[in-house]
Amino acid sequence: MRAKYLGFDLSSPIIVSSSPYTATLKNIEQCAASGAGAVVLKSIFEEQILHHATALGAVSESAYGDADVYLQRYLGDDYKSGFLQLVSDARAKTKIPIIASINCVADDGDWIEYASLMAQAGASALELNVFIQPTDIHASARDLEQSYARIVRRVAKAVKIPVSVKLPMRITNVFALSSTLLGQGARGVVFFNRFFEPDVDIERMTFVESSPYSEATELRNVLRMVAICSAVLPQLDLSVSTGVHDGEAAVKALLCGAEAVQVCTAIHQKGFGVIAEMNEFIDRWAERQGFSSLDEFRGRLNFKNDTSAMFQRVQYMKYFPSEAWNK
Repeated sequence: MRAKYLGFDLSSPIIVSSSPYTATLKNIEQCAASGAGAVVLKSIFEEQILHHATALGAVSESAYGDADVYLQRYLGDDYKSGFLQLVSDARAKTKIPIIASINCVADDGDWIEYASLMAQAGASALELNVFIQPTDIHASARDLEQSYARIVRRVAKAVKIPVSVKLPMRITNVFALSSTLLGQGARGVVFFNRFFEPDVDIERMTFVESSPYSEATELRNVLRMVAICSAVLPQLDLSVSTGVHDGEAAVKALLCGAEAVQVCTAIHQKGFGVIAEMNEFIDRWAERQGFSSLDEFRGRLNFKNDTSAMFQRVQYMKYFPSEAWNK
């Protein structure tokens, strides 16, 4: 089932999201061979360069005070060159769009330069993985969202390839922000980003890592958002990147108006073959329903085409089973 996303004609709406499964040329070739319509490369993290340089600078015996600055530049160039080579090699060895990914933690910095260099290396598009951790009690939600807008504006002005933004779930009005980003040059929006969320070990009384993988039930957090956004902002291309574990989940997202879906956990659990399984499910479902193309059913359940009260309801009323009331 062919799809269109960020101006590209894809052989499939299944995109492999930024992950270890898109971090090497071998894996990217496997994604393409398995039927992926595109891949989003493993994100480049400027904060990794900064943290690594700071750690090395702290133990350096150099008498010069700018040792950590030198390390930052050296590590940055080495880290950057590896990503640029991957972009170039993946573009040369596969026929699918190669979407570069940048993890943005501030609205200024050297990472802006990375966007231009990855475009020059052959990236088909850019996906900005943005989240600015709110720690300043004086910063309003509007202040934070303006930072998102500045990031998109600077990158969109620096490159000629399409730019999409992978948004966090914790946004007060995701549609207003999406509209602002569209006005600053974004071509698409991805719902939603997954973040590192530490857990607590109560015996050792310390923070510990939690599972980075999504659950299939998390898709429910996304469907209504996509159904509304695809209706009120049809100019944006939407991709669902949370809770898509099988072909049924992909169909749900497409019905709600997504142009594409992104998978990662499903590959971790089932291997690259799950991509072909999802494509086969979509094709069989579409044939069973009498659809010959994705355009015939994409958005069929969005806010414009389906007036169900389910869109507006956010609180439970009578959905608990009757026996719950008798306990």
